[in-house]
Amino acid sequence: MKSAKFIFTLLGAVLATMQLSAQEVKTFWEKTRARLASEPMNAQVEAVSEAVPYKKFKITLRSLDGVLFRAWLALPVQGEAPAQPWPVVITVPGYGGTQQGVMLSECQRGYAILQVFPRGQGDSTNLWKVDGSDKLTWHLDRPEGAYYQGAYADVIRAIDFAVSRKDLDHERIALVGTSQGGGISLAVAALDSRVKAVVAHVPFLCNFPLAARTTNSLVYKLLSQAKRNDEQALRTLSYFDPWQLVPQLRVPVLMSAGGKDTVCPMPTIESVYERLPGTNKSLNIYPDLAHTSCVDFYNHTWFWLDHNFRNHHENH
Repeated sequence: MKSAKFIFTLLGAVLATMQLSAQEVKTFWEKTRARLASEPMNAQVEAVSEAVPYKKFKITLRSLDGVLFRAWLALPVQGEAPAQPWPVVITVPGYGGTQQGVMLSECQRGYAILQVFPRGQGDSTNLWKVDGSDKLTWHLDRPEGAYYQGAYADVIRAIDFAVSRKDLDHERIALVGTSQGGGISLAVAALDSRVKAVVAHVPFLCNFPLAARTTNSLVYKLLSQAKRNDEQALRTLSYFDPWQLVPQLRVPVLMSAGGKDTVCPMPTIESVYERLPGTNKSLNIYPDLAHTSCVDFYNHTWFWLDHNFRNHHENH
């Protein structure tokens, strides 16, 4: 089996032809965020009456281009202790759009959990839909209007919502996700300095050029089915690629990869990890793991968050 470094070298010329300048990416996202900031958030917060041992709220927010999306917020029951703002874990679903990597009940660990369903996914599908194609391959002729421009903006808007609340700690916001949720977490954390930690389990969306040339990967399958496995499509996707964005990331990062994962191949994840600056980063490799959840990594996630995020920021 060829090493990841060999593959990176082999594809170096391909990556170079599609690589955007840092300024191009920065300008695009500056304009996108300026447009997002001009949209009123119009937050609707509804308390949910359910037989659960925590507080649950249904959230509706307005995002880029006036698109509405939904989120769920879970807060622990404070009891008689003096009220303190909760550290926040924001999580985003996998590519199927419904399965979240962090359950609301995990708030009882002492976190606020904000499950975000970006536009057209999961609980947000009745508010807006992708028309006539798949999310990844929607409007790929230019980055303006591509699906992930809006989806990333939705997660940034969720961060806006978190910092608008007095019961949430504005200095302790983490992004945690699996597959697509992991890829979005890496990308948005690189774009938004309010995020202080990232956990990405077997992240999707990593290194589109490499994934597009790896048979059986989800990127390869989606682009090929849409007949868009071409240079222009890959150039557009580069604006949303963690590989392109993470050199700007300056917070602790925990990632994982599976040795038998063909959906999000390990070399695509390793290539993003290698571009993370700093030393407070960790990549857990599971040689026999396919593209699925992992009890060991899930348990490690909470230990890692407590040490690198919640307790660290409490002490600083």
